[in-house]
Amino acid sequence: MRWFHRFTHIALLISIALLFAGCTGKAVVPPPPIVEKPKPPTAVPMWLGSAERNFYGTGPWKTGELKIVWEVETGFMSGRLHKDRWGGTSWPGQPSIREDRVYFPSADGNVYCLNRNDGSVIWKFKGRDSMKATPVILDDKILASGLDHHLYCLNRKDGSLIWDHETGFEIDGSTIVVGDRIYFGCEDHYFYCLNLADGSLVYKVLVGSVEGSITIKDGRVYLGTEEGDLYCIDPADGKFIWKAKIGADSDSTPAVANGFVYTAAEDGVVRCYKQDTGELVWNFVTKGGHLGRASEHIGIWASPIFYDGKIYLGAGDGYLHCLSADKGELVWRFKARGPIWGTSPVIDGRVVFGDKAGYVHVISAEDGKQFSEIKIGDNVNSTPAVLDGRIYIGAFNGKLYCLDFDESTPKPTPSPEPSPTLHRRRRRSSLAQTE
Repeated sequence: MRWFHRFTHIALLISIALLFAGCTGKAVVPPPPIVEKPKPPTAVPMWLGSAERNFYGTGPWKTGELKIVWEVETGFMSGRLHKDRWGGTSWPGQPSIREDRVYFPSADGNVYCLNRNDGSVIWKFKGRDSMKATPVILDDKILASGLDHHLYCLNRKDGSLIWDHETGFEIDGSTIVVGDRIYFGCEDHYFYCLNLADGSLVYKVLVGSVEGSITIKDGRVYLGTEEGDLYCIDPADGKFIWKAKIGADSDSTPAVANGFVYTAAEDGVVRCYKQDTGELVWNFVTKGGHLGRASEHIGIWASPIFYDGKIYLGAGDGYLHCLSADKGELVWRFKARGPIWGTSPVIDGRVVFGDKAGYVHVISAEDGKQFSEIKIGDNVNSTPAVLDGRIYIGAFNGKLYCLDFDESTPKPTPSPEPSPTLHRRRRRSSLAQTE
């Protein structure tokens, strides 16, 4: 039986060896858990992407020079309320995007739904006058409005009318939907809350004429008025939490970040307030701006963009400004080819905007150096939407454009203008500069 004892002894040694191998962790090592990175949104479903107005689009950016991928021509309208000839998209109008569809308001009185791959028209809805506000995309609905005093709820699939709600004047600003409620400001001097199901009125509150879009952040509504006031409102019942003085007509959508509210006005001044109290923290006067005195030539119609501790904003003086968000100091400024009325989204370190000379610019958010520009029309005063590195923007010539970078062209070298040295200056912001 010696052979049996030897076999048992050898088996025991092998078992002990395997046991120690397991204890050292070398035999069985569990694989590391797979952590999926969150996928970037595949939509820009409303004005500046979200109720907080802080989603500006997605890359990645390509190299090369800007080119036109496709363009769609709409019509023009003289306007029931205006004698001017209107075409394309105006300053409150930014295309909305979801999946392979682009929705945009046109001055010819239509809301368009396009195939975003080739620009072909899928459907269009005809309103009673020029459509200006950025459409809001819901699961199966679209909300749109403009100069004809109506808020329209449309079927997203075919553009058919579900309901419409008539107000007392123009609705230039984009709406926000929270749960089963719709919120927006109107130029009839009221802030509205409607039922999403049928458009019936829940309440309306007298605030003053509202031309810009509202912001909802941390359960509070923020809006500016033509009378020069900034409101913080409880959306549950429309009660005022605080009211601050801007001092001039404000068409901007407030940017709310890190406990502060940023806005701008037609006097050419950018202002920062405390989010909880409305107390003025700083103001910055753009070139040619005057505190409390509006000017159609040097004012600000764009909305501030908060990105990486900076505020980005174009103005009627023709400059795109980059300010420090905490102190309102000028970091750099870029001279465009004309006045800037549209808002300037920042995506992956690049600022995208148009000017009234008809150019679209892409510049560095870090130092303001230009990557590329392209002339697409005689007046580009609306705001671009960016998804997957493609730019969608309308012009006053009655067209909507899809732009991309042409990688067959040489990689653009950022323009030496503006340099941070040439365009840096002392800040013009102070608590002493109050209205």
